[in-house]
Amino acid sequence: MQKLRALVFGLICFTLVNTSSAYADSVYQHDRFVTKPTDIVRQFEAYVVSFDSTDDNDGDGKGDTWRIPEFVAYEIDRYDGPCIPTGARPKWFSDKELVAQAIAPTDNSYAYPSSWRKGHEDWFERGHLCMKLIAERIGNEAGYNTHSLLNAVPQREVFNGGVWLDLELLSAAYAQRYGKVWVVTGPIFYDKKPKEWIGEESKGEAPVAVPDALFKIIVKEGKNAERPDVLSFIYDQKGTGYGKGPYNHGSRLVSVDRIEALTGLDFLTSLPDGVEAKVEKEKANALWPASKSDFIPACRTGR
Repeated sequence: MQKLRALVFGLICFTLVNTSSAYADSVYQHDRFVTKPTDIVRQFEAYVVSFDSTDDNDGDGKGDTWRIPEFVAYEIDRYDGPCIPTGARPKWFSDKELVAQAIAPTDNSYAYPSSWRKGHEDWFERGHLCMKLIAERIGNEAGYNTHSLLNAVPQREVFNGGVWLDLELLSAAYAQRYGKVWVVTGPIFYDKKPKEWIGEESKGEAPVAVPDALFKIIVKEGKNAERPDVLSFIYDQKGTGYGKGPYNHGSRLVSVDRIEALTGLDFLTSLPDGVEAKVEKEKANALWPASKSDFIPACRTGR
């Protein structure tokens, strides 16, 4: 019976793949503060993504195909319940239209045999930008659709399952304490050009660019209605102390201006120009308060 239920759920969710426009009228303001410019936009229930096209990313006058999102934005709301029901982890899927145009990868680009990975410690895996557990605050369907490759970049295993996971859980804890927060996150390439790629072209796999670092901007409403509170972070993919906590996220705080300089993106554009300039120039001095009770876990199923 469990297998039958899983099959039915999978068939239902399969119909949602590549139908992200159905969520265009979502009640969530995922990119509330308006990130610019956008490229190929896809709207999902739990997040919105701007996916890289074949435009010129590195400024050499030629088109580039990096096959990753430029940014993903999502709203997290307070969850009413002691734990979050979670669905089975689905297989990763891609956007058929963008795959046909050689803009998006298939899962083959990320798939390396376990025998090979045993000899390549801390290899790259499919790293969510909008976390499945966060999306499942909305529902299992929303969580399922975080497994789109439009929502992933290659992330080192220790990084993805350690310090980055902890920061994701902290962002959700902020939503629990303050009612809601908005997150914008994405890749950084320090020299405007990838140094590493995954995917084996000899096997017909589309190359996928590996970011040097990831950024995350967390925004909440401030005491002044016209001026939100902002925490912004940069994490290099290679770093010390990433595997086991506790983590010093405060040491990774930067200004929004710094992230804009590295990515070419413009954040918080919905704010009045003078307010935007002040908010983006400042670097937060410390993290926001959060307590243990603000961290809402996944429900234990007993299986």
